[in-house]
Amino acid sequence: MKATRIAFVLALIAAGARAQSLEHAYVVDSGFVADPLDSADITIGFEVEIPNASWLRLRFSDIDIASSASLRIVSLADGAVQTHSQRTAEEWNFTSAYFNGSSVWVEVLAQPNSGSSRVRLESVTSGIPIPPAPSQCGPTDDRVFSSDPRVGRLQPSTCTAFLVDHCSRALMTAGHCTGGYNVVEFNVPISSAGGNAVHPPPSDQYAVDFVSLQSSVVATGSDWAIFGCFANPNTGKTPFEAQQVAFVRQNPPLFDATLQMRVTGFGNDLTPPSANFAQQTHAGPYFNVSGNIVRYLADTTGGNSGSPVILEANGKVIAIHTNGACDVGFTNANYGTSLANTGLNAALNNPLGVLSCNGTWSTTCNAQVNSQGCTPQIGAIGIPRVSGGAGSFSIRATSVINQQSGLLFYGINSALQPFQGGTLCVAAPLTRTPIANSGGSASGLDCTGVIAFDMGARLAAGVDPRLHVGATIFAQWWTRDALATPFGTNLSNAIRFTIGP
Repeated sequence: MKATRIAFVLALIAAGARAQSLEHAYVVDSGFVADPLDSADITIGFEVEIPNASWLRLRFSDIDIASSASLRIVSLADGAVQTHSQRTAEEWNFTSAYFNGSSVWVEVLAQPNSGSSRVRLESVTSGIPIPPAPSQCGPTDDRVFSSDPRVGRLQPSTCTAFLVDHCSRALMTAGHCTGGYNVVEFNVPISSAGGNAVHPPPSDQYAVDFVSLQSSVVATGSDWAIFGCFANPNTGKTPFEAQQVAFVRQNPPLFDATLQMRVTGFGNDLTPPSANFAQQTHAGPYFNVSGNIVRYLADTTGGNSGSPVILEANGKVIAIHTNGACDVGFTNANYGTSLANTGLNAALNNPLGVLSCNGTWSTTCNAQVNSQGCTPQIGAIGIPRVSGGAGSFSIRATSVINQQSGLLFYGINSALQPFQGGTLCVAAPLTRTPIANSGGSASGLDCTGVIAFDMGARLAAGVDPRLHVGATIFAQWWTRDALATPFGTNLSNAIRFTIGP
């Protein structure tokens, strides 16, 4: 048993990679700075520089900014920006995104009468390249550059993660990668000519919700993790909302030597250096399957841990890559954890944190004041679930002008743009529901109208493929308002709801 455990640990070391970096003490304390007197202004600002660094990440000992202020961090190399509110700064555990280059600018934009703000920088992490540790099958490394939007890179440890068709679009990776990462990057550029990792903009970086993390690393075949991420502070979108695609899961097929298995991930590589920790892919023959261990002859290197193992015949994911054991003579193979693993499926069926699939809703965006001086407010009764049925989830607007016609429209993306005197809160393509009437007082004009749509019935009917378990939907009411000029219409604020099972 002891020898088996040692061999397993050594295999993990060969399969995974820890990106080398340097930690620098870098203390800056702005002290509390008062808000501006009459207009929005930069009240705190300073540059952070680590000479010759390939990338930087900032860690703050404290961020205390007013509710209407924002913390902005700007790369002086490529202009990439991350914007934090107090809430998102706490979700990121008072750290920044990864910024390319050796210097960034930090500032607080404050509004008048917003209160004092303070920023205390504690340290800076900078990146340096590391050499490759191959686990390739055969005499050559046959991986090629790829750009699968479902596959992301974990930081600061370099492993791979991927989106799956879970009710709330969970991310999967290898269990032995956990504890070494707190950010997931998507749409990752190729590395520099010298092999330094290049980071995507902060809008493509996501903080991990550790409450959602469930994992196992007890043995080969039981090395897995699932987790979710908070919405990006710049875009307000989750990884799936931004990438809009996820892998379909499947249990591994019976062994068939004619089948090909593809592994896509962020392994290290210096041939060429620009491939180092950039996304690459390769497909190789199925080698065998034994219990929860799936073996294949697809090339990998350190950093590929957590990659999807994809059945080439249909593009579905069947395993999580965890170990490198290939050799030149093809007498051994790389391997991973089967998606049939009972512990993994138990975790998927009992999601935690942001992965909760019970169905939730909240309001967002701004409503338009109508001609009677009222501000219609959207809301809901019930829980959005595909199994709820008619009457289980009703979306309505109150304080609507009486006896007016209107409709609810919805889509999978939010918007924030002027429209007919109000704010359009849902991005195209839009789906419009049938015309409804607001009711209320039988005569005269007032704000007694209430307009509603039975979304629970539509969810249960399955008539719209976008309304599936785990999907996040944005919706808004449009109603007639004959006295409103010049458009004669009115818009409510919006509702954002995530559909449960």
